Order: sequence, then structure tokens, then C-alpha cells
Amino acid sequence: MIIRTRCKKCGVTIKLDFGGLTRDEALAVAEKMDRTPRECPGQHVELSGWNRMWDIPAAIHRAFDLGEGDEPTPVLSDRKYVERLMTEGKTIIDGGRNTVPELLLPAIHEYAGLIHMGFGNFRSETHLFLRMDSPKGSRFYERIALEDSKPVRIPA
Repeated sequence: MIIRTRCKKCGVTIKLDFGGLTRDEALAVAEKMDRTPRECPGQHVELSGWNRMWDIPAAIHRAFDLGEGDEPTPVLSDRKYVERLMTEGKTIIDGGRNTVPELLLPAIHEYAGLIHMGFGNFRSETHLFLRMDSPKGSRFYERIALEDSKPVRIPA
């Protein structure tokens, strides 16, 4: 069973796959997750766990008791993910695992003097390297020239 829920702090929606677990097993897993600090895809860290910020028990209730759970869908491969980004005109850098060697992507480790900006993003004197995780969980970066970057206001 896949549940969908939204972060109360930033509004980002996530899906959590509880596989073939029963409702009670899913609640037990959620309780265990709640004791582990986690990084939100909305780029903040929740030290108190996820149950409160993500309202996971309510999402489990909606999925298991009200039938609002999602069915599993095939996950996009790293290759298709990167190819889609490249067709959008983005310059993609491999995060170091080289999961798509056939695309001959440069690796992030080939760029000397990178400065970590937080949440996996880097910058050099001339470029930003913005983290882009694939649906499979592999890390890639979009390389953007500093002169092309625009400040963005992210709502709190």
C-alpha cells in the first residue's frame, strides 16, 4: 500500500510505500520512522521525526480504512530520468555512482574547489550544482552558470 501525505511545514507531497504490510504493521513502521530525524524533500530537516509533520497515522488511516491509498507504479529508470532532463536543455552531472555510464556524464568529483551550500547543493566560482535525485534514488546535479541563475523565494 502506498500512502500520500503532505508536509505541514512546507507543503511538499510525498509517497511512502508500505508494501504488503497490514494497517497495524504500517503504523508500527511509522512509529519507528518517527524516532529517526529525516530530511524533507522540501529541504528542511525534522529532528522530531515525521509522524507529526507529515501526519502519517492519518495518511495510513485514509489509505487502509478509507481506500485512498495509491497502487504501485513503475519507477522511471535513471537513464530515462536523465534523458528527460537533458531534453529539457539541462546540463546533468553524475553524482558519483555512474548509474548511466552509456550517457558519459561527467562526475561531480571531477570539479575541483566546490563549496557545499547545504542539502547536497554545491557551487563553484562559475556554476551552481543543484541536487536532483532520480526516482530510483540516484543523485544527479543540474549545472547552471551563475550568470543564468535567478534568486528564488521559497515560501516558508
